Amino acid sequence: MVGTDSIENIARESFRKCPPELAFRFYGSNGKIIASTSNLSELISTLPEIPATIAQFHVYRETTQGIFDEPAELDGPVVRSDLALWINYVLGDIELSRCVYELGKEFANNPEELKQKVIEVLKEREQELIRLIKA
Repeated sequence: MVGTDSIENIARESFRKCPPELAFRFYGSNGKIIASTSNLSELISTLPEIPATIAQFHVYRETTQGIFDEPAELDGPVVRSDLALWINYVLGDIELSRCVYELGKEFANNPEELKQKVIEVLKEREQELIRLIKA
């Protein structure tokens, strides 16, 4: 269980802008950056504008292709969730990171619903963190 000090720190860090080199970048199908976010609030305002398939790509994807230079046996596919990792390591919010990852698994085959569920969870967490800061 996370202590109160840690939760308050997470709350404050979630709203501070991270350094530009740590910003989360959404890439379009042409490989160019279509959006960049540096805190939780920016992520919430940006995500609705991102196409669902691109959001899905950053939230949850399974792959075995291209992860090793030489063929190797794997127990199963490698799961990638760029957004959950960013939330964990840049924003420092392990709980929110796990929620986003779990939503990815649950709605992996429905990009539009996945995107909406992630937005809902992000907004709920934002409100929870705002309440913590004000308390």
